[in-house]
Amino acid sequence: MPTGRRKGNVLENLALISYIGISMIIPIIGGVYIGRWLDSRLNTQPIFLFVFIVTGVIVAFMNLFKVATKDIEKGKRK
Repeated sequence: MPTGRRKGNVLENLALISYIGISMIIPIIGGVYIGRWLDSRLNTQPIFLFVFIVTGVIVAFMNLFKVATKDIEKGKRK
């Protein structure tokens, strides 16, 4: 196996790991900010924070599932 192909594979894997990390952390952080903002506006301290954190975690795992299944399908086509 040529080293150029191996280097490309390492960069591909690094990009995939970065994409997974970003697609998981953004919904959770967004849920925290939206929940805190709504709680401060409506004066309902932890309620919306918890609701949107749980929603962010669910969305993050849905994103992870989509990325994983897309990568599996891509591997089957090769």
